Amino acid sequence: METYIVFLRGVNVSGKNLIKMADLKQYLSSGGFEKAATYIQSGNIVVQSNLKKTEAEKNIRAIILKHFEFSIPVFVLTVDEVVQALKNNPFPKDAEPNKVFFTFLEAVPDATLINKLSEIDFGTEVFKIIDKLLYFYVPEGMGKSKMNNNFFEKKLKVTATGRNLNTVRKMLELTQK
Repeated sequence: METYIVFLRGVNVSGKNLIKMADLKQYLSSGGFEKAATYIQSGNIVVQSNLKKTEAEKNIRAIILKHFEFSIPVFVLTVDEVVQALKNNPFPKDAEPNKVFFTFLEAVPDATLINKLSEIDFGTEVFKIIDKLLYFYVPEGMGKSKMNNNFFEKKLKVTATGRNLNTVRKMLELTQK
């Protein structure tokens, strides 16, 4: 049985794509996933399954479509992938965790698009891409930042979902329960 950390893209934001996490947990459990647990209302889930990662992703997407009647991107990660993401975090250990973001990408972005993005002056804000993961640090906070999930999706032409360091750590904690 594999434990997966699941991040949903664009749920419960500005009154769109509303999903009650308690309902989702129930549907996931009845859909064959075990030990479903959620964290806050923004689509952070831990499940266990005998399914391979791609099949788990398809099934979760199908459950959401069936019960909530909309289609959203679903990012399914193994615990090892999230542990590795934390290990590869390029920002200082003392950086405020709510200002360090992990943006999981559906695919590795085109090198030309990465190069164009690198030419933009972000001031004190910085980013780094490692394979299908984009890290960014906004020392002044998200409220004043140019960087966000939608910005990176447009510039890199790839679907993405992001979480701050606090949330990524909490999701790993949930896998231990």
